[in-house]
Amino acid sequence: MLTEQSMNQDSALLVDMALRNPLRPGEIGVLLARAGAGKTACLTHIALEHLLRGRPVLHVCIDIMPDKIKQWYLEVIRNALAAKPAATLARLQQKIEPHRFILSYLNRTFSPGKLEQSLKNLTEQAKFNPALVVLDGLDLENTDRKVLAEIKGLAKRYGVAVWMSARTHRHISRVNERGVPYPCDTTDDLFESIVLLEPGTEAIRIMILKRDNRYCSESPEVTLNPRTHLLQKG
Repeated sequence: MLTEQSMNQDSALLVDMALRNPLRPGEIGVLLARAGAGKTACLTHIALEHLLRGRPVLHVCIDIMPDKIKQWYLEVIRNALAAKPAATLARLQQKIEPHRFILSYLNRTFSPGKLEQSLKNLTEQAKFNPALVVLDGLDLENTDRKVLAEIKGLAKRYGVAVWMSARTHRHISRVNERGVPYPCDTTDDLFESIVLLEPGTEAIRIMILKRDNRYCSESPEVTLNPRTHLLQKG
């Protein structure tokens, strides 16, 4: 449960219980899921774990309004603290706010070069040095390998980890020999971590396809609640 106590005790949350190890600086990871299966919620969950531990997060949203992203954070926290008084929610929001920066690129204006310039401006002018960059809304179906390589390059140059998401499709069954489905089947070597979310009526199953740069096919003992997108016992 995502509470102030879990924040203070640095206890196990989604990254520890499902992914086990967080991405290291310069590494990139991807969440694969069909539309509506919780990609943005999970990215927000991962970001919150960093924020609750005092690690700055740059949340980059592509063709998504910043207010919608803020609402996702509020919703995840509200679900986690459902039994707590409103004051607890307010205190938690105040704790994470100084460590979070939301940056939006609208009307298809995103590029790795613009992201790097934004990172440079944040570090030099605002003295904001993110440990994690969440790249929310990048269309990996129509993103060249070169673009992903450039993102990985800037992650290394700025010493940040990058999590992004990709949309899978029920009608596209293409999977490479390493078990990675479309649209990441031709670029999977660029990712250190690959996670697949499989939706069900009672739970969203978490499948680890790649972790610590090693391919695998593991299902953690935890799943996600399809309504709140919080961890639950599998």
